[in-house]
Amino acid sequence: MFKEFSQTDINPFWPRLLAELGKLQANFINGEDILLPLCRILAEVSQSQAVLIIPKDSLQCDDMPASATCWCRDPVRYLTLWKEAKAWPFFNQEPMVHRWQSFVIWPAKRVNIQIFFHSSSDQWLSFLLSSSELLSDIIMGMLVQQTLEWQQRARDRGVHSVDSEMFQSIVSNSEDLILVASRSPFGVPSIMYANAAATSISHYPRSQLIGKPITLLFQEELNQSAAGGQDSELLQAINTRREFDGELICSKADNETAVLHMHLVALEEHSEHGSLFALVGRDITEHKQLQQIMARTQKMQAMGQLVGGIAHDFNNILGVLKGNLELMELKTSEEKISRYLATAFKACQRGTDLTRRLLQFSRQEQFSANLYQVNDVIQGIEELIGKSLTTQISLILEPGQELDEILVDRGDLEDALLNLVLNARDAMGGEGEITIRCGRESLAGFLPGLTGRPMVEAGQYITVSVLDTGTGIAPHLLDKIFEPFFTTKDKSNGTGLGLSMVYGFVKRSNGYMSVIESDCYGTEFRLWFPVAKQKRRQALGVVVRPEAPKVAQRLKVLIVDDEVDLLSVLQDYCEILGMEVEAYSDPLVVREKYKEGLNGIELLITDVLMPGGINGYELAKELCAKEDIPVLLISGFIGDIGISSNEDMPYLVLHKPFAIDGLVQALQQVGINFSQ
Repeated sequence: MFKEFSQTDINPFWPRLLAELGKLQANFINGEDILLPLCRILAEVSQSQAVLIIPKDSLQCDDMPASATCWCRDPVRYLTLWKEAKAWPFFNQEPMVHRWQSFVIWPAKRVNIQIFFHSSSDQWLSFLLSSSELLSDIIMGMLVQQTLEWQQRARDRGVHSVDSEMFQSIVSNSEDLILVASRSPFGVPSIMYANAAATSISHYPRSQLIGKPITLLFQEELNQSAAGGQDSELLQAINTRREFDGELICSKADNETAVLHMHLVALEEHSEHGSLFALVGRDITEHKQLQQIMARTQKMQAMGQLVGGIAHDFNNILGVLKGNLELMELKTSEEKISRYLATAFKACQRGTDLTRRLLQFSRQEQFSANLYQVNDVIQGIEELIGKSLTTQISLILEPGQELDEILVDRGDLEDALLNLVLNARDAMGGEGEITIRCGRESLAGFLPGLTGRPMVEAGQYITVSVLDTGTGIAPHLLDKIFEPFFTTKDKSNGTGLGLSMVYGFVKRSNGYMSVIESDCYGTEFRLWFPVAKQKRRQALGVVVRPEAPKVAQRLKVLIVDDEVDLLSVLQDYCEILGMEVEAYSDPLVVREKYKEGLNGIELLITDVLMPGGINGYELAKELCAKEDIPVLLISGFIGDIGISSNEDMPYLVLHKPFAIDGLVQALQQVGINFSQ
């Protein structure tokens, strides 16, 4: 056989298939059941949605018989799979490899077995046509022996003594898992019957369920007795023949788990099979996940509101401090005082950076976003990222091909990437490989990944992934990693704001963020940003001057801010720039005074969030309705001001705290000219 194989052209399916079948042969020699693993291997290699191994004479059964083995990727598909397969019309004809409807069908050589491949890859049919004989020689010994054991086990178990007409009428079309199990006075409860939904939920075929202890499905629950020294609640209910109603963790054949709401009902107390009981379970896995996502979303929203409120007030305090320090610096030339002021400025800057991170987590909308190509952004900070890593870490950039632009704040995106890279560096202990990969992906339905599965808005997205070769994230921490101030690092090494800042930035950019995988081989964080629908806007040029300039033509400015000390700083700034100033701390007074007209006002600078029932955005709209003048909004935190998207904001927003040169740059962008 191997001589024949060595003389054939190597098909791309063969290397992996031979390796997997070799492992399967070893398990077969050790006496293990290999039918379900064989289905799985054939499905993965052929890229099929499902694989069924069926005795040819079983195709007349109404329901999938216990002698059939099935591996299916989709539990919903499993419920209709048998109905599709049993409609195969060629069971009386000469067996041959062929395609029928969604199936590729392979009659295994020298045994009455048909193998159905549902929705396999296009190349699989041609592979079977050319390699059927050789593949049969490799697996037929295992298949013949285990199909004979199938038939003997089916006769010994007496499945039909339990699968009576009473149960058949109830369970045949049920979407709930239904098991009938027996328990002798000194034995372990064993499964006597399993309906189709039990196999679709657990991914075990009937042949792998019937006759097996119920610990196969409920290991976590029933093994508590060995660890805790007492029987679990379910086992106590079985032993005392009383009803049980609660949630259980079901261990599936693919090593995944499902959450089931189970109901235990005692049946016959004495039968030829022992004490009988029925377990009826509904899969509530997605329901539980949605509950967790909703609870986490509500918690994040509450935290965002709290953090945003604190940061807003803190920004006003910083604005007053920084403004007065700068005014002192402008009015003094003494070197010693200048050194003191420089130290104070550094402290203010630290506070500004911290507050900015808090606001990045809490802001729901980003008003300084523009169109960017992620490849350009990443290449622009490659040197900065490289300087943040040790020489033992390799940085690999994998830019995408012909990617569309996304609408983001470039500074926030750079900060987000730097945060993810630094976290990856720490996870690897300063040694390993970090990859930044860009691409394009279509999303619909649920978000992939390990950190919840929220519904996503269907569409095209640009992806940015950061992969490391570290030790992974502990599963019990995955639900907490995006919370502000949560960190596993020492206090001297982190504030716990890094991932929450990234999460907030991605959210307000209308994107998504998840951990795709995390194990002992490393972790992959992935960000999704929707492809921008609008065209690139031309950014206005900004001239930076070393000293405060003067306006080219004297103008009258109206300043509104409820923080009196900050209002005083703004008034001094504008007077230094050569403007005539009218300043108010109450927006309602401004509304009343200028309800008939602006009376020579040529520029409006207003805070956004103010008390009194009117915010700065609404005030600007009212005043500009009377006369079109330049408007500059200033804010430490933009909350709910009646704008649902970034595109709807008609005014430039300058974020607090800012220096006089930042004010000059913003005024230039709204059309104010300054002298040379």
